[in-house]
Parts: sequence; structure tokens; C-alpha cells
Amino acid sequence: MRNLTWLLFAAASCAGPSPAVPPRVRIEPYLGVNNCLFVEAPGPKVSAIVVPDIAGRIVSYSLDGENILWDNPDAAGRPRPGGGYGQDVGPEMRQDPKHPVLWQGKYRWARLGADTVTVSSEPCPVLRLKLEKQIRIDPRDGSLTILQRMRNVADREQSYCVWDRTLTQPRGFGLIPLNPKSRFPARWVLGKRIPGKESMWSYDGETPSHPEIRVMDGVLVARTGGPEQKVGADSDGGWIAYARGRLLFVKYYPYVPEGRYTDGGLSVALYFRDNLSECEPISPEVSLRPGGEYVFPEKWLLLRLESEVTAHEEARALVDLIPPSPFRKD
Repeated sequence: MRNLTWLLFAAASCAGPSPAVPPRVRIEPYLGVNNCLFVEAPGPKVSAIVVPDIAGRIVSYSLDGENILWDNPDAAGRPRPGGGYGQDVGPEMRQDPKHPVLWQGKYRWARLGADTVTVSSEPCPVLRLKLEKQIRIDPRDGSLTILQRMRNVADREQSYCVWDRTLTQPRGFGLIPLNPKSRFPARWVLGKRIPGKESMWSYDGETPSHPEIRVMDGVLVARTGGPEQKVGADSDGGWIAYARGRLLFVKYYPYVPEGRYTDGGLSVALYFRDNLSECEPISPEVSLRPGGEYVFPEKWLLLRLESEVTAHEEARALVDLIPPSPFRKD
């Protein structure tokens, strides 16, 4: 996995001709928060805004000024502590204690050249973990390469997975490629809150059904919005996509066939309610010795569509526009 991660970074750095407009990293306030990192690709008009003071979150990923992420400011006019993209740890079903140092705390940051930034947490006194994200923008297409790292700072072995929680603007279409060799009879699952344990979900992979979810030629297509819902899959496709208006957002991540996917067997999930949606790639659970670390890389891509997506069939057709995953070997 480590070799794959650095090969991805090398390919992003070396492939193709030099761009006419170089990338840049600006350090400016954003919505009243100082030292925010504006990571920009001026050529394709794509930018990301990283907020070290709020857990190193990416609160904006925009094309020509249109942000696909959900980050409505709070009452004080600042970015929400839980908005945008945050790196969490799981499995969710284990219900680990709250860990505000990792999820909401102030991260250290550094600028690494003209196209890369890194943000890192303080050691968490609750979970005894330290998290770090390294974020690079490609000047040619504005894609982001994100290395999500977790490090065990305890004096004993621990086991966790990386849980990416990326909130997007509401009422779009989520796309998940389904595994033809799925462990679930339906190849996808529908979540239901557990009575008395409202923060936990049980999953139906036998006969899931939802009026706004369809399986179309091996792809789950979900129109988001409405009452709260969570769906997921043991997808081996290595991506999840989200279409809203004329934007298509693709998140690539590695799938490990022999990995221990202990969060209900899911490698990816999609959560939604009326005012937001959430794309959730999930790594295998890994054991970390004291001082050990694990890296879960991702690549993000934002594409402009010719027309607005308004129907399941139109959303399913977008799969043909999605480039192959950089993490797949076949």
C-alpha cells in the first residue's frame, strides 16, 4: 500500500507536459478563521480551502467558484466544526469514545512547495492516535491527491480503520459501483437506526428497498434528500461519485480484497438527509503496533457536466465519464 501511495504521488507530479499556469498555495483568512490554506490550480479554475484550526478540514472544493462540499457557516459566521471533509477513525459500529482533538481540534500545518500542504493533529489523549493529511493539487485538472495517515502513539497495539466523512451539498445523486462477488445477497445494504442506540446502524443486505434508490447495470444510483438514510456496499470498484447540478465529484480510494472490513462489511457508504449528503470511503481495519502508522490514499476529481442531472438514468450515464481508478491494478 505504501508503494502504491508514493507511486500515485510520483505519477501526479511527473506525467504530461508542464502546465501553462502553475499551481499555488495562498495563506489567508476564511470566514473569520486565520491561516487558511487556499490550494489552487488556476488553469482549470479549481481550488480547495483547508482550515488547520478546525481539524485540517477541506471546507471547499470548487470548480469555477462553485463548491461541491457542504459547509454552511455556523451562527458566528465561521466554518462548522463538522462541515466539509474530515478524516475520522472507526469502525463506526464499535462506538469509540468521542475524540475532539482529532475531529475538531487545531492542527499544525506546513506548505510543501507550490502545490502541496500538510496538516497534522496533536496526539489524541482519548484514542492515543495522531492523524495527518497531505494534500496535493494537480495543476492540469485540479484533482487532489490526499494521503490520510493515522499513527499509534500508545504504548500498546491498537486496531482502527480510516473513515473518510465528506459532506456534500444536498439533493444530488450518489453513485456506487457494486461488487459482483458481494457478501450481501442484494450487493448493497440499507441502514436503519438501532432503537435505544440511535448513533448506531443495522444493515439489511437481503431485501433492501428505498423509493429513490435503484440498481442500474451494476451501479447503485441514489437520489439524495428527504428523510435521513444511510446505504453502503462492499464495493470493489474503488470509487464513489456524487452529481449535483452540473458538477460531478469523484472520490477514488483503494479496495483491499483481503482486508478486514469490520464496519458492517462496508468499504463505502452514502449518508443523506434533506440538507446534506455524505460520501464515506472506509479503509480496512488494521492493527498498529506502538509507533506504527497506516496510510489510506485518495484522489478527488471535479468535472463540469454539459447539463444538469435530474433523473436516475442521467446519473447512471455519468459512469462513462469517470476515468479509471488510479488504485486498480486491472
